[in-house]
Amino acid sequence: MKIFLQIIVNLALYGYFLWSLYRSTIVEWDPWDAFTVVFVLFVAIVTTLMPGLHASKTSPGTYPYDD
Repeated sequence: MKIFLQIIVNLALYGYFLWSLYRSTIVEWDPWDAFTVVFVLFVAIVTTLMPGLHASKTSPGTYPYDD
C-alpha cells in the first residue's frame, strides 16, 4: 500500500511540474520559470534512475562506517 501511495504522489508531482512547464512556455512565456522547472525535473529523474544517489538505510545517531 505504501508503494502505491508513493506512485500516486510521484505522478501528481510530475503532473504539476509538466503543467507548470506548459504554463511557463505555451500560455505565458517565462524562460526563467521554464528553466527552473526543467532543472528540477532533470534532478528528480536522475535521482530516481541512479540508485547510488539514494540515501543508505542508516538509523539516526549511528555512524555508517566501521572504523
